[in-house]
Amino acid sequence: MKRNYEMHENRDDPLRCPVKLYEFYLSKCPESVRNQRHMYYVYPERSCVPDSPTWFSTQVVQPATISKMLHRALMVREVQESIME
Repeated sequence: MKRNYEMHENRDDPLRCPVKLYEFYLSKCPESVRNQRHMYYVYPERSCVPDSPTWFSTQVVQPATISKMLHRALMVREVQESIME
């Protein structure tokens, strides 16, 4: 079952606005990636600087890799929470 989620613009704080951040992310992706729904998560370019027009490659991050990253982030959070108790 596919789910659709909506994110709304945060006009009070544009630097924390999910819509603006997404638009910025897309602006730093190659043109060939911008209109591809299956290419949402792509790897960063190895040699980019803040002024570069493109920060990301056309290489898609595989779902298994994303799963590993999320699992690690959750583990770190659990460790931090247990330390703070």
